Amino acid sequence: MVRDSNRAWGATGAIVLLAALPACHRTFACSDAAQCHLDGRAGFCEASGECSFSDDACASQRRYGDHAQREHAGRCVPPDGTAEGESTDPSGAATSSTSGDGSSSTLGEVSSSSSTGGIPGDPCVDGLRDSPPVVASADGQIIEGLRIVSDGEPAISIEGFEGVVVRNCELHHRDDPGLVFRDAHDLEVRNVVVIHDGAPASGPHGDSNQANVVGSDSERVVLEHVRAVRGASGIDLENTPAAQLSFIEVHDVRGPGEAACVRLAESDGALLEDFSCENPLDTARPGDLIEIEASSDCIVRRGMLDGNNAEFGYGVHFTQISGQHHGGLVEDVDAIRMTNGSFSCFPFGRDITFRRTRARENICEIVSAPVPGCSNPGPNGGCIPGSQGLSWAGSVDSINLVIEASAYFALCWNVVWPEDVFMTPPEQLVELDFEMRAPIRTVACWE
Repeated sequence: MVRDSNRAWGATGAIVLLAALPACHRTFACSDAAQCHLDGRAGFCEASGECSFSDDACASQRRYGDHAQREHAGRCVPPDGTAEGESTDPSGAATSSTSGDGSSSTLGEVSSSSSTGGIPGDPCVDGLRDSPPVVASADGQIIEGLRIVSDGEPAISIEGFEGVVVRNCELHHRDDPGLVFRDAHDLEVRNVVVIHDGAPASGPHGDSNQANVVGSDSERVVLEHVRAVRGASGIDLENTPAAQLSFIEVHDVRGPGEAACVRLAESDGALLEDFSCENPLDTARPGDLIEIEASSDCIVRRGMLDGNNAEFGYGVHFTQISGQHHGGLVEDVDAIRMTNGSFSCFPFGRDITFRRTRARENICEIVSAPVPGCSNPGPNGGCIPGSQGLSWAGSVDSINLVIEASAYFALCWNVVWPEDVFMTPPEQLVELDFEMRAPIRTVACWE
């Protein structure tokens, strides 16, 4: 079988919530027409080993069936008998290409060696295919079904190409980020696991250039079902307006520097939803867990934050510039074991609402890990956070900060500061013992 080195057979939906089933496309391979029947209709077995059926709407009078290769299913068979995007070399063997609509086509010999009839390389059936690092080379390229191990270079690099899709991949990296993109408009990253394999047993990396995912200067980016583990940061995006992030699972953010589970800078209108960030206090070294920097009208919702041991680190943190940025919403987010603040707009913040946010069991002295250069040592030998354990924080020049239907429990210091910049009637923020939201758990169909 001829394959593009940057692509492999795969299926969508490879990472799903634990309670869901993986949605893999199943392909039937034929060797003669007798194997092709649909609702009593006899079909044809094409040279590519796929069934087709009569259809007067097609120039060839034939249309691929639903169980043809995913790239062809339901499409007309071209009049010359080759699949869309397929060409043949002088020997008659099929080669691979990427069609103009961005769909991948990996054609040639078709085997039904899988017990379920799937194409070899389907990650839900046969697992992932090992691959060296990949550099995107075309608009609309699809990179899928790969397990990439990189050392000293990104596992996947995308720069200057639009509409690239990365899906159903597992990336292992060290001494450089895992996935890097720039000037990559309409990028889609779906069902991807990114793991830093070179992290120390505990504490920070040697430098901050060890994030799991780093992206910049790209519009309409989508990241969905992404798990990031032990990076200096989890996902770090800059100048990515209208980025859409969902089902994001981040573990053990290490630093150094301004480490975050998710950072969105200069990214107006970005959305982060259905996420969790979990940091063991003895190994992780995050800064702000969710950092919304120099951005207007961003939404953060349906999330769970657990663990921060930084002297000056927040849970969800907005940093805006007066006259340039405004607007924001944090909704249905829980935070536990936070230090400097659970929910914050500092310095400045305008027209930001914290709705159904909850904080509990914050940390007023960091004893789980050393804090180099701590400015305020505590009585137990640890470090007292900069806010001494505040939970909702603004700044004196913040405007129209709102807390709605929120709760706290077992806090070790003050709840809100400064109170005069928050429009919060007493009944909107109450002390209440509550059960934390469950963290996001994704499972890849190849795992």
